[in-house]
Parts: sequence; C-alpha cells; structure tokens
Amino acid sequence: MEAYMTQIKCTTYYPELVKNASCHLNRTSKDSGSSSYFAEFALSEDVSDVKGIYVFSLKRGAHITNYTAMELDFCQVLDSLQTQFLLKMIADELRRVSNFPLQCPFKKNKRFYINGFRINSKRIPSYAPELNFISDCIIFAKKRKAIQLTIHGRVVRSRSGR
Repeated sequence: MEAYMTQIKCTTYYPELVKNASCHLNRTSKDSGSSSYFAEFALSEDVSDVKGIYVFSLKRGAHITNYTAMELDFCQVLDSLQTQFLLKMIADELRRVSNFPLQCPFKKNKRFYINGFRINSKRIPSYAPELNFISDCIIFAKKRKAIQLTIHGRVVRSRSGR
C-alpha cells in the first residue's frame, strides 16, 4: 500500500499569538500526491497551556468514518510515546522531522518547524482498503483556538505490486 497527501491547509485563528504560520506540500509529480509536508510558526509569547483536538477520518465513496477523535494536552504528551498505533506513528515521525520541545513551554520568538513529514507506507497493513483520509488537528493555546492543520490524502495499492 502507498499513502500520500493531496492537500494541506493551515489556518491561524489567533494571529496575536501565532506568527508566520505557513504550510505546504512537497509534490513529487503531477499525477501523484505529495511525499512530504512542511509547516512552521512562531509564537509572540511563551505558551504552557497547549491543548488540541485531533480527528483522523477515513472516507470510502461518500461514507466518512472518524477512525480516531481525541482531545490532547500537548504539554502532557510531548515527552511520552503514544500507545495508540496511529498517534505513535505520527509522534515518531514528528520527533524525526520537527523541533517541537519535549516539554512545555513553547518558547516565544522561536521558529518551530516540521521539515518533510512523511507517511511511512511500510507501516500500513497490506490488507488495508484503498481510501481517502482527512487528518485534522485544531490547537488551542491560552484557552483560545489558535491554529488548525488539515491534511487530505489517499491510500492506494502500490504500483510496484509489493
């Protein structure tokens, strides 16, 4: 199976706090989706109160199923691995390609980045069906909606027949 991202959107809702937020996909070809994404932001002040809502949805035809939906306290989970398979896969890759701190606070005027986040297709079971997915993360800082990162993608049969 191959998984790739087709669209990314990052929206800032708290511009007084979240500065210079941007995101983009690294497209590998016109026909396929993206092999990686890049995002960055800075904060105008130190932040220790970072919470989020993460929803990962699967879409087959017109049917959408929330595979996982959870509330997260980022300051509590930054320094521990998740036991849930999907979150562990995301956390492992974020640790590899980002400079997010292992504990709070997120420091002001520091450029936080994700450089080349990839989906490890080898970790997707061969029996997984072809489908589209939506990864949606809403982050709250200081009890206000601060930023949202939404990624659309696809899981398809490998062309190489692996």
